[in-house]
Amino acid sequence: MRENPCHRASFALYFRVPIFALLRTGDSMTKILTIDSEEAAVNRIVKILESNDYQAQSATTWTEAVDAIAQGQPDLVLLNLEMPIVHGDVLIEFIREEGFEMPVIVVSFPVEEAETTALLEQGVYSIVEKPFEDKTLIEKIEHVLDIAKLEEDIETDTSADAEETEEGEKVSEESTEEAEDEEVQSEASSDDEDKSEPFLKQPRDLRTSSPTKMSKRKKTIMFTVIGIYILIGGFIVAMYFTDEVPAFVDQILSNW
Repeated sequence: MRENPCHRASFALYFRVPIFALLRTGDSMTKILTIDSEEAAVNRIVKILESNDYQAQSATTWTEAVDAIAQGQPDLVLLNLEMPIVHGDVLIEFIREEGFEMPVIVVSFPVEEAETTALLEQGVYSIVEKPFEDKTLIEKIEHVLDIAKLEEDIETDTSADAEETEEGEKVSEESTEEAEDEEVQSEASSDDEDKSEPFLKQPRDLRTSSPTKMSKRKKTIMFTVIGIYILIGGFIVAMYFTDEVPAFVDQILSNW
């Protein structure tokens, strides 16, 4: 594979080109760069472009071409393959390797079929053979720009669809998690109801009688018994100190 001399220039280029020059301008006119070593051919193409309301740029050497691509970032490149020092396909390789995605139209004398196939594989959109009519060139430019715009729109729509799909999947996952949480809560409530059924099936008197009430009843009986014992003890003490037996006690004892 041939060495790409454009790579040797790119390092120095990025250090002498201001960063703002690498950004595309807000000009609404479509910028088209013509790269051809023949000045007469360049002047003719520039005239054709300007007469059709395009912003024309030109380069007659590969160094000028590299500068124009990096600084101006044109919307489209018209390239003659027969360039001195650096062949046109090497410039195409440089454009793609540096990440520039502008469409390229080869404007050159007829090329062989194998070379045409190789150029298309490199990302060339179309080929205009010299000599050509002005109308043919403009129609080819308009066609390629339409294709590039369509590709850009498709890429934008695809990115938007991907974002919507991702958002939809996220919402679906959240809905699934909420449904699972509700199902778990429903199962827990069902378990609580099952646990309460044995109590509901008990007789009413067993359900209403609680350990607290049973405890109070025992306390009442206990206090009653204690009271009786205290009363009897009081009688005994009274008899001990008075030597007298109450009449009702004496009657009870006599009955025994």
